[in-house]
Amino acid sequence: MLSFVDTLKQIIADTQATGGMTIERTSPSPQLLQRLREYAVQCLAEATSAYPLEEWFIEGSFDEHVRVCIVHLQKLGISQDDRAYRLISKVIDAVMRENHKAQDEQHFETQLIRSLTIVWEDMGDDQTFLYTVAQSRWLIAWDYQKSLWKPTGLGRMFLELSAVQAAIFFLSIDTLFATGKRDFHHISEYALSYLQSLRSDKKEPVNEPMLHYHRTLLIRLGILSTDTDEGTFEDIFSVTPIAQTVLRAVLSQDNPFRDTALAIIRTEEVGGTFSAFGSEINEILHMVGQTDLVDRTNQESIHTSIQLYHTRKYLNSLRVVYPSIEAIMNTMLIKAGEVPERFSGLAAKAQCLEHQGIIPYDVSHAMEIFTGRNKVVHGNFSPPDEYVHPICIHAFLYLRRLLTEYHPTS
Repeated sequence: MLSFVDTLKQIIADTQATGGMTIERTSPSPQLLQRLREYAVQCLAEATSAYPLEEWFIEGSFDEHVRVCIVHLQKLGISQDDRAYRLISKVIDAVMRENHKAQDEQHFETQLIRSLTIVWEDMGDDQTFLYTVAQSRWLIAWDYQKSLWKPTGLGRMFLELSAVQAAIFFLSIDTLFATGKRDFHHISEYALSYLQSLRSDKKEPVNEPMLHYHRTLLIRLGILSTDTDEGTFEDIFSVTPIAQTVLRAVLSQDNPFRDTALAIIRTEEVGGTFSAFGSEINEILHMVGQTDLVDRTNQESIHTSIQLYHTRKYLNSLRVVYPSIEAIMNTMLIKAGEVPERFSGLAAKAQCLEHQGIIPYDVSHAMEIFTGRNKVVHGNFSPPDEYVHPICIHAFLYLRRLLTEYHPTS
């Protein structure tokens, strides 16, 4: 887990510093992809054993297998479509026949086909695998104006987290993005629930079918471990002890990592950004000192909340900042000619501000923040501070967006 999380963080940091490896954006030409599809269908039609028709062409993994091979060939300086077709068609043959050993192992092309077969099955060499993992979870994205990779808000958030928190955040993103069991890029909530049901102390084996790509990802995340059956020499997969901690947090209805990810996604969908958290804090401090929405008392409360955050007293930080968020909304309502006391709860106040065009829809309907406020302020929510960390970040993100998107009525 530690190594995988650290390597993913390095990919995100590299995209921020240098624009990343642009070769990872390479994709096959439509003509080449279609030729390979037709060849694969022909091979499948002639196959006498079980074949992956559904996985390749309904779940969509065939195109991705081809893409990662094209990226690998580009890294080796092989860019001609005809040569790529010849090599990848032989890879398809090898995969269909499960024949990864060729007779002439000294021949360059034979060795290249063998290495490409591994790239096909593993969904890329290590670098391509990591870029695909990061992009499919929106930790990095392609900047079409600059033709470079860039970190997203989710990626910047990922950099802030410890290894276990990062694993929870990572799989929480999957539960938001997964489109079902057939989604080969993301691991579904159903699959995670099944893994949670297994006993790690007894090394209960994973018996349900699982995509090779998903299995590799879960092993690298530290969720699955692998052993070899002494009788059959086949791999046996089981959940690790740390998996129960991670999966319990991911699948909890009260998962602050999921709420924080969702808040960042919604902010970026409407054109907002999430910078490195230190920059976010500095911007909040600047804004509260400039706006007439925050009086002296609440300026001091927000400063205190930030100090508590920096000393890792996250729960205390939340209990200080939430009343200030409500006080800011009350000021917005008063300026709009409303009486704050006539509204029951923060959600109703936010909806009134939205109806008057004072704050946008996404700010008004960020229900996670209101749920969190009730639990924290009324004292019936006291998890460990490390668990509260993402809720704290979420609250500060909400505060910044509330101040940024305020549009007073004329």
